[in-house]
Amino acid sequence: MANENNAAESIARKLAQEEEWLLNFEKNITKSGQIRQGIEQVVEKFDQRLGLLEKNVLPMHISNGKLQKKQHNIQRLINTIDATLQFYGKTSTVETAINTGNPTAELDSYLENMESLQQAIIFFETHPNYRSQTENMRITLDTGYTVLEKAYKSFLLKHSLTLDPTPFIKSELSPRLNEIKILSDEEPVIKIGVWLLKQPRIPTHFLSYYSEIRGAQILKNIKNIAEAQKTMQLATRSKLSTVRKPTQRPEKLDGLADVDSCHVMCSALLSLLELEEKLMVRAIPDTSKRAQVFRELVSRPLAYVVLQTQKVVNEKDIGIIPLLPLLHLLSQNLARFHNLAANSIGDVQFDSLMRQLQVKCSSYVNEVVEHLNEDTTKFVPPDGNVHPTTASTLNFLSSLTAHRVTVTQHILALTAPQGTNTNLLLPKLFARILSALGSMLKKKANLYDDPTLATIFLLNNYNYIAKTLADEKDGLLPAITEMNSNILSFYHEEISTCTNEYLKSWNGIASVLKSTDRIGEDKQMAKQIMSTFIRDFDQILAQQMDYCISDPKICAHVQSEVRARIWKNYSQLLDACQRLHLFPQGIKYTENTFEMAIKNLFSSARIN
Repeated sequence: MANENNAAESIARKLAQEEEWLLNFEKNITKSGQIRQGIEQVVEKFDQRLGLLEKNVLPMHISNGKLQKKQHNIQRLINTIDATLQFYGKTSTVETAINTGNPTAELDSYLENMESLQQAIIFFETHPNYRSQTENMRITLDTGYTVLEKAYKSFLLKHSLTLDPTPFIKSELSPRLNEIKILSDEEPVIKIGVWLLKQPRIPTHFLSYYSEIRGAQILKNIKNIAEAQKTMQLATRSKLSTVRKPTQRPEKLDGLADVDSCHVMCSALLSLLELEEKLMVRAIPDTSKRAQVFRELVSRPLAYVVLQTQKVVNEKDIGIIPLLPLLHLLSQNLARFHNLAANSIGDVQFDSLMRQLQVKCSSYVNEVVEHLNEDTTKFVPPDGNVHPTTASTLNFLSSLTAHRVTVTQHILALTAPQGTNTNLLLPKLFARILSALGSMLKKKANLYDDPTLATIFLLNNYNYIAKTLADEKDGLLPAITEMNSNILSFYHEEISTCTNEYLKSWNGIASVLKSTDRIGEDKQMAKQIMSTFIRDFDQILAQQMDYCISDPKICAHVQSEVRARIWKNYSQLLDACQRLHLFPQGIKYTENTFEMAIKNLFSSARIN
């Protein structure tokens, strides 16, 4: 019963809650309806006001738009009238200024007038009614272009400089190339060129003026530099001839001057073109047109330099040494010269020149080896000094070493078998030349009637070779030792052998003095030994009076060896003769006079 009562109470409570919720819901529905009715009334009033606004404002908006359009049209008409009046008034003045003006005197003003005329033409061409009036303006504009081109030419001729040849001759350009001016005033040339290149129809004559005038100026400077080089060399030759007699034929000296002139011209051409390119970057900003102008500009000076160099290479027989600096310069700038020649509008035979120079140098190298192997001349230095061929051969090797890369790549590699290690080409050549030189020296030594003098001759030449090889300044030894690491010790051994061979010439006197320790009190024996010594000593001194050992150190060493072989026994002989009171009139070779005689050995024409 209790449970049933509880359940009934619970249901009653829930019913009460539901009834309360329904009452609230009905109130909310009623309130929502009132709000919706209010909103509908507001919207209806808004629609009524919006319709009224549209009816009143829209006609005014349409009217204002029409008025604005009319105002815009009127303003355009006024502007057109103003512009027309302005151009009409100004055009006649501008045309007169262009026809009578002088851009060489007032360039900026002239360019401004040209631009004003261009604007007038553009303006009138946009209005069909005035197009007929632009014909005279265009004629005036073309006249202005022509005047500007003539002014451009005039500025180029006026401001192109003839350069001082001295820096080019003395190779002083590297640090100060950028300081050299090739135009006295670049501004007008640059200003006109840049302005003309910006025009819709670019005049073409001014570009040809640039290539023609600047190319001719470069050629003129190159000729002046070459002439100054020859003049300087002639002055130097004349000055030297007053000091000593020339050792070379005049035609050989002329050939050397011509080669030096070619070297200077080639070097100067590269420098001048470098300066020209820097100017052209500013004067002709258009890359394609600048390239075309440069092709035309470089043609004449390049062709002249190549032709003159080709002529000297083919016609002058001066040996390889003067040609090496030229070959070095051309090979260092091979790509540059090749491109210049290939891109030039003229037929420039640079590759042919390079080939001829390489072949000629290669033939000179072969001639040196052949000359050493086939030398049949009979000349030998009468005092046993260094043979001129030895000196010239070592000078030849030093020159090759100074230009090792050039010689290897552009001379020796021409005739080397394919696959040859090019690094060994020069060492192998040096080995051949030194071997041929050694054989020639032995043949020359056999020409002497005096075998002792022949030994002195070999001693001097071997020592000269060894000293030259050991001189770090020449750099010969590192190159030669790549093929023969013992080359220097070989020549030192030869020098030692020659020294010992020479000392044998004193064996006779040394044997005479060996009996000195048996003299005792025997005056006759002492007198006999002294007389024999003086006779033989005088004979050897007379025989070797003209001998020469050119190296002071070698000379002192040999003198010391001679003294060591004689003095000990001779000093005993002197003591014996003085003790026995022989030669009361005096002995010819006292200690002092003996020392003097030894020191005077090999003093003929000694070279320090």
